[in-house]
Amino acid sequence: MKTITRKSEVKIHLEKCLTAYHSDGLNSCVSELNDTLLSNKVKFPLLEFCAGAFYEYLPKIEHIQLCDQIQSLRTEGGNVILGIMLQKRLADDFKQSLHKTTEYVADADVWYICDIIGERVFGFSLLHQPEKTIPEIKRLSHHPVNWVVRSLGAGIHYAIKKGLHRDHVATVFKILLSKADAKDKEIKQGIGWAVKTTAKFHPDIIDQFKDEIYNTDEAANWFRAKIAIGLNRHHYAKRNRS
Repeated sequence: MKTITRKSEVKIHLEKCLTAYHSDGLNSCVSELNDTLLSNKVKFPLLEFCAGAFYEYLPKIEHIQLCDQIQSLRTEGGNVILGIMLQKRLADDFKQSLHKTTEYVADADVWYICDIIGERVFGFSLLHQPEKTIPEIKRLSHHPVNWVVRSLGAGIHYAIKKGLHRDHVATVFKILLSKADAKDKEIKQGIGWAVKTTAKFHPDIIDQFKDEIYNTDEAANWFRAKIAIGLNRHHYAKRNRS
């Protein structure tokens, strides 16, 4: 395995993939992709660039088939391509994009699949279409597979970090609070990530929900610990700006 950091080199491999598609179809394209970019270590922004190229070059009717084949390869870089493909498809078919995102994440066997795809689809969707996405996040917060709930935390973290409006942050924090007594390790890590980010960027929201947060019957100690970390980061950043 080698490390690929130059866009010029990535473009060469990408062109081979697109040529294979043009000559022999989707299966040949995915095989070329797997033998080159997905079998090496490629910077995520370069893989995102490739995903954009696939989205533009391939007919929309084959987008999901491409994603299914990439997902079956189970490579770390493939998750980046999946995330961007599904992100771009939100405008084409919102429901299907979230459905496939949930399907891929639910089939995960390692944490980074949830975080890579969750940020790029759930997070992006929440940031840009909050009214449409929040009900879906609330529904999926009850999903029986822990990886899915973890991925929601990654997505919420991303949206808040990128500037999600304060009112929407307060709304999704209620969803995070509903998982405040979770015992599953993956759920605690994903939800905890979003909780820390909420506290760092919106400490006033923590104050708004302090009664629920400090009710030991509703929230576990790990939840309050994540909040304490986020508040400390807020105060540290505030001192540095002073």
